[in-house]
This record gives sequence, structure tokens and C-alpha cells, in this order.
Amino acid sequence: MAGDADSRRQRIIDATLDVIRDHGLAGTRTHEIARRAGVSSGLLLYHFGTLDGVIAAAMQESEDRYYRSLDAEVGAGRPAPERLRLLVERSGDASAVVSAWTLWMEFWVRALRDPDTAVLCRTLESRWRAVLLDVIEQGVREGAFTAPAPQLAVVRLAALLDGLSVAATLGDREVPVEKVPDLWLHAAALELACDPATLSRSSSPAPPQRRARRT
Repeated sequence: MAGDADSRRQRIIDATLDVIRDHGLAGTRTHEIARRAGVSSGLLLYHFGTLDGVIAAAMQESEDRYYRSLDAEVGAGRPAPERLRLLVERSGDASAVVSAWTLWMEFWVRALRDPDTAVLCRTLESRWRAVLLDVIEQGVREGAFTAPAPQLAVVRLAALLDGLSVAATLGDREVPVEKVPDLWLHAAALELACDPATLSRSSSPAPPQRRARRT
């Protein structure tokens, strides 16, 4: 039945995400995913074709979950500065953040050698940049931000967050994990020519802790 097949697929995807979090992309194996999902390796391959196929499906599902929760928390009903703060604040606890960033570093390296992973990586990154662009364009309309070229601002700010993430993950003492949001928001205020106080995390209640982006 279709319902049973959908349930199996979901169990396999959930198990894949668990294995990736525990062992990283390089340590993810078909037999371990199948064991945790309670299915045979043959059934796993029947649904997804290859190990790369199930990993891609799991990464896509992870992003879908992130954006569903993001829409609920950072919806268009909030002012742009508040939305921008929440985009970076909602990372959650440091251990979860580092785990998520480590996974993405693996994902980037994999994309260098695997065309399918590269396509998925570009798709997921484009989705993130589209959210950031929406917030910046809203801020321009509200008069809170100044951005003559919003898309270029998005490229710079997205690249900065990636760079800070890598530095923090590698243990750079000048970029501690807990300071990444403040460093990024300060740079965003300069980029968008707005009052830094409007992006200060001290100006809003702390958001509920959730998993980091790209987990």
C-alpha cells in the first residue's frame, strides 16, 4: 500500500539523518541506516536506488523541516530587523551548531567530487539566500535597510556566515561559537547601513532554541 511505502521511506530518511549526525557523511553506511530503520538493505536501495540517493533525500528533508519551522518563527508579519536577528539567533546550543556546521563542511567537500551532490548543494544554498534576500528587500521597503544591490548584499552576508561557521568549527579563538551571531549581525548592520542597535540581540527576547541551520 502507498501509505506503508511512505511510512518506510520516512523511517529510512529519519534513520539516515540519525546516522549522518552520529558518523558524518563519510561514515554513513547502507547497512547501518537499514538496521536503524528496521528494513533490509535491499528495501532501502529499492526506495532510493543508492546510498547517495538516500543521503540526498535526507539532506533535502532536513532542509524542508528547517524551513517549515523557520516560516512559523520568522514569518513576514515581523519587521525586517527582527526577522534578520531571528535568522541567525535561532541556531540553538553550541554543540548542535558545531555538529551542523561540521556536516556542511563535509557536504561541501563531497560536492567538489560528486556532480549530484554539487547540484543539491547549490539548490539548498539558493534556498537560504532567497530567504535572506526576502528579509533584506522587506527592510529596504520599510526604510530600515539601505541596499542599492540587495542580491550582492545577500552573497556577501551568506559567504560571511559560512566563513564564520568554518572558523568557529575549527576552534578559532577569535571566533567562538557563541559570538558568531553577534559578529554576523554587526557586519550586517554595516552592510545594510542601519543602526546597529536595531540588530542587537539585546534588543529582543531570546528566541527558543532550535537546531542549527543545515543540520
